[in-house]
Amino acid sequence: MKLKEVKKWIESLPEEFLEFEVVNGEYGELIKEDEITYRLDKPITTLTVDEQNKEVVFLNDGNE
Repeated sequence: MKLKEVKKWIESLPEEFLEFEVVNGEYGELIKEDEITYRLDKPITTLTVDEQNKEVVFLNDGNE
């Protein structure tokens, strides 16, 4: 995903969403046959730009 796509999506959100927390979510399956899925959310705590690799980085703390 490109940063311009994130920006466009954020700009399309209603104003009341601006007070919502931002999290990084991980989605996966525990058991394939039974279709049991999970979502693990971690708050984004740091934003940075890696110019060398041309990446915008959303980070969460690893100790949670």
